[in-house]
Amino acid sequence: MIRQSRTLAMILSFTIVSFFLAGCTSTGTLGIVSNSESEADLGPHDSHTFHRVGSEISGTACRHFILGILPLGNSDIESAMRKALESHPELKADGLVHVATQSSLYGFFPLYNVYTVTCTTVKGIPIRFDHSPGPSRNLGKTH
Repeated sequence: MIRQSRTLAMILSFTIVSFFLAGCTSTGTLGIVSNSESEADLGPHDSHTFHRVGSEISGTACRHFILGILPLGNSDIESAMRKALESHPELKADGLVHVATQSSLYGFFPLYNVYTVTCTTVKGIPIRFDHSPGPSRNLGKTH
């Protein structure tokens, strides 16, 4: 009888703790992600020639919510990509190809929305755009 009570108490405790530490994760893939600032000199119809400058890198960006009303940080894909590129400045990369994304959401005491954190992680191959003027870049432009 006492053993059954302890087992039931442990199951109930585990259920309650799981409820208060709820979270979920989703994943996806993208072909190419580039830094919006690095493409400033490339027009929407210009060719985007690039080359790989390293092996797979990753970066994570998180946003914290306190009491559901005070957001701190940024968890979008571009922020995660920038963190990946900033962690390897020697590559001088402008973006990533073959990108895998993962988004996570964790709530601590979700019933009362006390604290929530959402994070986005990107992994991909770093690339650098060819910014030099060339014949394919000058098509349709008059001098």
